[in-house]
Amino acid sequence: MIDIKNLSLTISGRVILDDVAVSLDDGEIIGVIGQTGSGKTMLLKTIAGLISDHEGLVAINGRRTDAKQRRKGTDIFYYGGTMPHNPDERLYDFILLSRIPFKKFMRPFSDDDRRIADEYADLLGLDSLKDERLGILPSGIFKRAMLAHALIKQPYALLLDNPTNDLDIASLRLLKKALSRHVMNGDRIALVCSNDLNFISQTADRILVMDGGRLVRIGDAGMLTADMIKRYFGIDALISRNVYTGKPEVHFFPDA
Repeated sequence: MIDIKNLSLTISGRVILDDVAVSLDDGEIIGVIGQTGSGKTMLLKTIAGLISDHEGLVAINGRRTDAKQRRKGTDIFYYGGTMPHNPDERLYDFILLSRIPFKKFMRPFSDDDRRIADEYADLLGLDSLKDERLGILPSGIFKRAMLAHALIKQPYALLLDNPTNDLDIASLRLLKKALSRHVMNGDRIALVCSNDLNFISQTADRILVMDGGRLVRIGDAGMLTADMIKRYFGIDALISRNVYTGKPEVHFFPDA
């Protein structure tokens, strides 16, 4: 469990996070939604320890941690779509490098490291592309490789910032499956910030709504009503129900 209490952040006199308090439970996929500038990304970065000048408490399994501990440990990993340094690197070598924190010094990667890399390469549809160079991959495949690089770290808490950007339908389906795999044993957490309300609705166990730096709503997908979307996103929407899951599906009206 991650307990967040009275988390506040002010930068250059501007309030970015305002007294955020929530508990994130093991085995959960938690979605974070809100308008641009609502504090979604800064919330994830602060939890991950990438921003240290904040007030409030972040505790992992009852242990209070400072930003430096969270940033340097393997308990929490933040993914923000950082580009790889070498476009000529093989796809498989790139995702395997994510296991370096678990590798013994001056020793090769273990069979377990390679098993985990193989598992997520297969899970994200990359198995047949292991020898391809990163720089020549189609954009959708490249994004999957970046996500695999994050997932095979297998951190206790995986924080994904806008992982759905530019993903096609097939890639979104594979990402949903990979997130479910990450938490399936009930001993990990996934926190996903996304502008894709339908992906969050179909994937998340709980949803956090950010507005003006505050956490204003917490609930399951059922709270995604037309009134709620109008209030926090300023957009008119029609809500239907997925015929298989019963969860809300959001339809936006076309521009006039």
